[in-house]
Amino acid sequence: MKTNDVALFYQNLGIDRSNPPEYLLKKMNDWPKFESFCCTKTEVEKLVNPQQIFSTFHSKYSEYSVIEAFERSNQPERCSMFLENPEYFFKYMTSTPEQRREMNGRGLGSNTITLKEYKEKFYILDGNHRVLFAKVADIPLVYAEVTVYTPDPKRTNLFRRAKEMGIILDDYVLDSESAAAYFADELDDNSYCKPFKTFENLQEVEVFLLEEQKMLARVQVNESSESKFRRIINWIFSR
Repeated sequence: MKTNDVALFYQNLGIDRSNPPEYLLKKMNDWPKFESFCCTKTEVEKLVNPQQIFSTFHSKYSEYSVIEAFERSNQPERCSMFLENPEYFFKYMTSTPEQRREMNGRGLGSNTITLKEYKEKFYILDGNHRVLFAKVADIPLVYAEVTVYTPDPKRTNLFRRAKEMGIILDDYVLDSESAAAYFADELDDNSYCKPFKTFENLQEVEVFLLEEQKMLARVQVNESSESKFRRIINWIFSR
């Protein structure tokens, strides 16, 4: 980013780079840990306050503050354009991807901002540089496609019961409506391991866990709990 562009951009916004406002000093890593399987997912399009977006898919920015990440994202062209026509950016950020495409002639992909939301916190999947720019420029709202993750008690209960048996339930990546089961110890060793079983719906997961719990209750093995579960599960799936 050109030094002159940065200095003029900050001057235009009333930002003292040696003493930035508090909202520019927060790191881009504020995203709560949660299990996707334990939530229902809803796809929505809505206006989001960019100051609520404090985490990003780009891990290279995760330990930087907003202003540091912005400067490393190298956006001289946007800074220059903002100085010439700030109204464009306020309109652009609140417009739909289709409207943005009409404004700049680029494809839908480069005009789409995609986020994840969990408990009113947001994570950038696509549009990282545009969101960083909006945060620094203090643009009040951005239009985004958002996947909202809402905690679901039934899913949480299934996940807990399965985990107690040494099984991790997750979303099946090849089908958004399906679930997948992994051996916990294998998943710990290899995050890319394949599921040993998939399910088309939660009822199938419920039936599966009931059957395995009954089997576990009938089998007595004088071993540690962990090795017992693993031995029983291996026996079940080798039948």
